[in-house]
Amino acid sequence: MIVKCPSCAARFRLDRRKLAGKRLTLRCSRCRSSFRVELPREPLAPDSGRGLIMLAHSDRELCRMMEEILTGARMVTMTAHDAESVLQGMAVNPPQVAIVDVALQGLYSFEVVEKIRSRPGLEQVKIILLSSVYNKTAYKRAPSSLYNADDYIEKHHIPDDLVPKVNRLLVDAAPASGRKLKGEEEQRGQVMANIDQAAERQLVAEVNERIRTAEEQQVEGAAEGTDMERAGRLARIIVSDIALYCQEKLDAGIQGGNWNELLADEVREARRLFGERFPQQKIQNAKILEKAFLDLLQRRQQELGL
Repeated sequence: MIVKCPSCAARFRLDRRKLAGKRLTLRCSRCRSSFRVELPREPLAPDSGRGLIMLAHSDRELCRMMEEILTGARMVTMTAHDAESVLQGMAVNPPQVAIVDVALQGLYSFEVVEKIRSRPGLEQVKIILLSSVYNKTAYKRAPSSLYNADDYIEKHHIPDDLVPKVNRLLVDAAPASGRKLKGEEEQRGQVMANIDQAAERQLVAEVNERIRTAEEQQVEGAAEGTDMERAGRLARIIVSDIALYCQEKLDAGIQGGNWNELLADEVREARRLFGERFPQQKIQNAKILEKAFLDLLQRRQQELGL
């Protein structure tokens, strides 16, 4: 297996069979920088578990939480934390379902979906997009489109929606509409039938608190980069969520040159969220959120062939 140094792009060959499933810290022989690599597991036996699920998210703690939920439902999971690792891992072990963060490091959700759909052997993989901002009040509406993905989950609904949505795609692979499908609530009731309602509420509250805390640590963790770098991560998360919920307005705004007008409410909400986390004048002057919007617009424009 070939891996690349993220700093200088030097290439290294690793023994995938010996190191499969391991997380390694490597030091580049060219630039001497250290970087982490997570090698995908070896192909699994066809009868292992009820389905192989790819968890694609940069937040390792969130991946662990989703893994706990899915393994409790007798499913097999594999994880990757950036776009390149996701595509490499899926090429080795094609999953039945991929749960993909809309702000996955390296690619936006519409780019990830296109690359998965266009790769031989991955055409039938079902894709669930995962919203990135933990906010129960923002964007309270179904996405207008899912960029050819099959379903989506809002971050704060992971505890109660994850297993039913994955099960539905494993069983009948029905296309998602952005609304709860007939029978989904019934299926959720079956999954939780043996759990006391008070205990269920407590479990949901505990998992949601872990999700909220994990997001704060992902963006604001003191050990992971400068204030500017953390602000850049939050800006990308915010604009990625807007791309998920507002595809029609985003594409119309790109084509008509009036995206700022069509997305005025979303831009206003984005500035509020960003300003709450990073009110420092130095960061505000750097126009980090504005640059994130421009990057999104340019990447989507390329995707549309404009």
